[in-house]
Amino acid sequence: LLTAISIERCVSVLCPLWYRCRRPRCLSPLMCVLLWALSVAVIAAVTSLCLLHEHQPCQMALISMYALNFLIFAPPMVIANVILFVKVLCGSKRRQPKRLYIVIFLTVLFFLIFGVPLSIWSFLQQFSYSFASSQVVFLLACINSSINPFIYFLVGSCRRHCSLVSLQVAFQRVFEE
Repeated sequence: LLTAISIERCVSVLCPLWYRCRRPRCLSPLMCVLLWALSVAVIAAVTSLCLLHEHQPCQMALISMYALNFLIFAPPMVIANVILFVKVLCGSKRRQPKRLYIVIFLTVLFFLIFGVPLSIWSFLQQFSYSFASSQVVFLLACINSSINPFIYFLVGSCRRHCSLVSLQVAFQRVFEE
């Protein structure tokens, strides 16, 4: 979903006229449904193969899942966010970057910092190689899972200067756009 959101935000910045006038309304929900279906199908296949306690098919399914993640989903997400980041930085100096773009960028950045190490660690475990302690990797994954509400709060509560406001107002400001 981060990949789909990143690509959609990037397209909305690069081609705003097409995005507002010509983009099919059902494109976003359809893409999310397809991504969820793909995710459920892959997880179901991996789980069923691994529950059969057959090491080789389970290992191949896990390797395929990690390859799908690294080769299909991660690169477009990173590329779209770099393009979005450059466009926002090089854009008009009169306009402040929109909060939603900042939230998406920070969410992806923290995902890459805190979430990806677990995937890399799990992938390397299939080849009996470890670069870090499992406790460290799982701690980073837990941080990744819990950091988004803080991102929403901080971005939603910052206007010209940071001031603490209620969590509800912060979420409202972020998602108003």
